[in-house]
Amino acid sequence: MDQYRLNKIKNAPFVVIGLMAVNCLLFLLVEIGGPSENARHLYRWGAMLTSAVRDKGEYWRLFTSLFLHFGIAHLGSNMLVLFALGTLLEKGLGHWRVLLIYLLSGLGANLVSQLWHVKTGQEVVSAGASGAVFGLMGAVVFAGLFAKEWVGSLSLPQVALMLILSLYHGVNEAVDDAAHLSGLAIGFLLALLLLRRKRSLGGP
Repeated sequence: MDQYRLNKIKNAPFVVIGLMAVNCLLFLLVEIGGPSENARHLYRWGAMLTSAVRDKGEYWRLFTSLFLHFGIAHLGSNMLVLFALGTLLEKGLGHWRVLLIYLLSGLGANLVSQLWHVKTGQEVVSAGASGAVFGLMGAVVFAGLFAKEWVGSLSLPQVALMLILSLYHGVNEAVDDAAHLSGLAIGFLLALLLLRRKRSLGGP
């Protein structure tokens, strides 16, 4: 096998494809057992519930809820953005760094969301990859400002447009803005830390 094909295989977005596969597979399994739009049904599969995390210590729901979605539209919109941003970042940052940003942003966003719901006294069933996806958006915004080599030809106006559209989409869906905004901030900060680490190790 020639070097070109080896590089092509090496640069394939394995992480993004894997994450999309897990999300889609779980969605199908949930749908087989009942409607994914049903909050009680999704809770049984691992969605977050404010009191379950606060009172029962079911912290694992901060993780499992990242891979569950309320209906095909919810899944489709998140997977579309995951593919668009994730493939871009995975090529520039590498497989494990993108996975790290995705998971830590999602977990951090869910934690902030949980704390916000506890503070405001809301009993909410929540699920979705939005916090993790917004983490990727935060990393793309950082790259557009400070590390353009990570995103190739993507211009700053394009990054700004994606950010505006994503925030507009989140706010107008009346979903978890605390998770969205915190995911965005966490992704930005993680990208900053990754850049500093690369430079401290003598990377480009």
